[in-house]
Amino acid sequence: MIHPIVYYAAGACALAVLYPALRARLQLSRAKHRSLAGHSRMARRFASVVPYYEYDAERFFRADAAPDDVAAARRDGFMRLAAVFTERFRETADLTDDIVDAVSDLQFTSRYRVPFQFSRFVREHFKAGVFLQSSSGVTVTDMDGNRFYDLTGSYGVNLFGYDFYKECIARGSERVRDLGPVLGAYHPITTYNVRRLLEISGLEEISFHMSGTEAVMQAVRLARYHTGRSHLVRFCGSYHG
Repeated sequence: MIHPIVYYAAGACALAVLYPALRARLQLSRAKHRSLAGHSRMARRFASVVPYYEYDAERFFRADAAPDDVAAARRDGFMRLAAVFTERFRETADLTDDIVDAVSDLQFTSRYRVPFQFSRFVREHFKAGVFLQSSSGVTVTDMDGNRFYDLTGSYGVNLFGYDFYKECIARGSERVRDLGPVLGAYHPITTYNVRRLLEISGLEEISFHMSGTEAVMQAVRLARYHTGRSHLVRFCGSYHG
């Protein structure tokens, strides 16, 4: 018969071996957001057992148990707005419909622009378009001639108005016209750009990328290499995640 102390000793040894991993796991869990948004695996398991539902035309206007007269007023207002929307953005919406089935991004944004309970009914009556034909100053114009103020500045990329960037693009295109889209080699103007970026940033080196997403991917790769660590901090809701 094995003495109980042997079991205690084996358990203590196992705990000592697993302690670093358990401690790291606990620290990682405590660093995450307290909601399910910070625990993707738990969120997926939880979502798998929650039944999906959505509101039909009847329940859509009674989601908060509104009385009949209020629901009727909501329906009338919704349908009037939908009719105006359809007429005002017809060409832009039709052009978007032509490609939405072939572009994954459009399918995703159209589904999650509105809370899922209301999404299908809203998408049936409000066809949002994604095409623009021109820009000027701080405004953009869609395919139907509707003019809008770009309040987001193209998600922060556009800070000086569209005319400024149009001029920059034209001047840049003219300057590198003789070289064209050569891949790998640099145009001499790159020397000036490098010096200016080093001066502005105060850094010793810079790296050119085609997009912010690519830059973040390379930053993560380099950080993992130089620190030897496997985990990273992700800010939920940020543009690049």
